[in-house]
Amino acid sequence: MATIYKTPNKRWIAAIRRKNSPSLSKVFDKHSDAKKWALTEEQKLLEKKSLTTQKTFHELLKKFSIEIAPAYKSQRTTLWMLGFIQKNTPNFNLSEISSTDICRYRDKRLDSGISGSSINKELNLLSRVFDIAIKEWQWMNMPNPLKQVTRPKNGKNRQRRPTSEELYRLHEECVRSRNLSVWRMIELAIETGMRQGELLSLTKDSIDLESRVTRLTDTKNGDDRDVPLSQRACKLFSDQINDNSSDSVFSNWTSGDGFRSTYRRICIRAGIDDLRFHDLRHEAASRLFEKGLNQFQVAAITGHRSLQSLQRYTHLKAKDLVKLLD
Repeated sequence: MATIYKTPNKRWIAAIRRKNSPSLSKVFDKHSDAKKWALTEEQKLLEKKSLTTQKTFHELLKKFSIEIAPAYKSQRTTLWMLGFIQKNTPNFNLSEISSTDICRYRDKRLDSGISGSSINKELNLLSRVFDIAIKEWQWMNMPNPLKQVTRPKNGKNRQRRPTSEELYRLHEECVRSRNLSVWRMIELAIETGMRQGELLSLTKDSIDLESRVTRLTDTKNGDDRDVPLSQRACKLFSDQINDNSSDSVFSNWTSGDGFRSTYRRICIRAGIDDLRFHDLRHEAASRLFEKGLNQFQVAAITGHRSLQSLQRYTHLKAKDLVKLLD
């Protein structure tokens, strides 16, 4: 029920306070106006509550998947994540869901051995889902439950770098299985610091071998950037372009998933464990630092927006740093 009371200056204040809802209040000159406003606002709250009780958590995830997720650059990953969350959570009523329910999901993922950083990505996505539901769709009449959830620690940064022996075995397996395009992808990732998706999206007209620069558009962080090419990178691109009649530089795969499957099989046959393709980008950044480039120069090549983010991808070898000390 609304509370209506008279102020010392003979005006009327109507106030509405409900659990899990923001407080509402307004000042009026007449008691009748205050009462009328309070009845109208209470009716609106009841209608919102009625709407919320009819909607479920899985309906919310589905709506977000259809209307919001397709605009994400990482659309495939986002849709997979939303689908996974739906399969592994009860179909809560949105009027009853709480931070406790989210904590149960978090703890279940932690117990299954998933890293804190991976779980935080899922929780960040869920927080965005609830924000949209509350602010734009009015599907929920309560605070975002993720605001009360403690996030797990991200853990140690990944420090995997390929050894010379591993790169040799990868090369030999690519030659043996006639997958030279894969080997060129591997070498170019190390030479340029490009992401897998950036390499796969390259077209022939985006590479200027004469000026030794390749133009990347619509990258992961939304910026365009020019990547300088070493002599080795130019040779690799030249060989790949000559071997490929398509306008796409790497036309062997129709999707990133297809390339990942091929790369994974080659690693298995080469006897190499736990070497992700993205680790080669780490290797590239580390080599650039070991060559003496400063952090701003490296960031201009790799496309990292923040130096803190770049630091996470960089792991220098102590034996190479010794040479710089002398």
